[in-house]
Amino acid sequence: MEEEQKDTINIKRIIWIVGIVILVLWGGSWLALYLCYDQPTDRGTFGDMFGAVNALFSGLAFAGLIVTLLYQKEELQLQREELAQTREELKGQKEEFKEQNETLKRQRFENTFFNMLSLHQEIVKSFEFTEINTKRSFSHGDFVESTVPKSRTGLDYFKYSFEQIPCGLNKQSYRGIRGVLLNHSIDGYKESSVPTILDHYFRNLYRIIKFVDESPLLLDIHERYQYTSIVRGQLSRYELLWLFYNGLSVYGNDKFKPLIEKYALLKNIRVELLVKKEDKDLYASSAYRFEY
Repeated sequence: MEEEQKDTINIKRIIWIVGIVILVLWGGSWLALYLCYDQPTDRGTFGDMFGAVNALFSGLAFAGLIVTLLYQKEELQLQREELAQTREELKGQKEEFKEQNETLKRQRFENTFFNMLSLHQEIVKSFEFTEINTKRSFSHGDFVESTVPKSRTGLDYFKYSFEQIPCGLNKQSYRGIRGVLLNHSIDGYKESSVPTILDHYFRNLYRIIKFVDESPLLLDIHERYQYTSIVRGQLSRYELLWLFYNGLSVYGNDKFKPLIEKYALLKNIRVELLVKKEDKDLYASSAYRFEY
């Protein structure tokens, strides 16, 4: 920028100097003409001698015009270069804004994802079952029976609801959902009493996986798998058992089961805890191993 200002000042100086020189020469020739020659004819002869000078100045004027045009061309070239640099800068800023926007979108996605995961943990903690045990004690020569309540909450609830909590079906009571599945297979899952208590648990879990699956911010299935793996890592062994049979039931067969198989959500399941070991074949192999 400083060099451009210096060039401009130098050009202005040259123009002023040339202009002054021309005026001095013109004034000097006029003065010499009238001081040195008295006769008009002599003045005419002397004036004819300067015809070449007039041609010279005309040529210089034309040359000055050419120089001016070249200078303007150079100025226009510099302006074009500046405009090109400005466009490049704007393009770089646009790319930077785009990256910042993508980063903000990813941050919003992760905030929503982890908030949903936090809500899921709160739902797990909200489950509670009070188990009533009978205790016999000897007092004053007699046996006395008393009830001792014991609460099963959080992750314990999934274990005891699967294995022990009485589960009613067709006016009969079975020991946990395992008893129902042993006697009525997966068809009895819908009609039994306990699974309905877990409805909102599975709806929320399904929404988390669906949210990851449909997010346009995640570029490919491998990136989506990373997030679903975080969800899977939060599930206890008995939560996985419940998920296994819920996905086979009418509640999850159409929507949740395909996602279970797509993202290998049963990867950590204990096969030996299944009601029947052959039940494992009811899912595609991708439910136990990510195959993409």
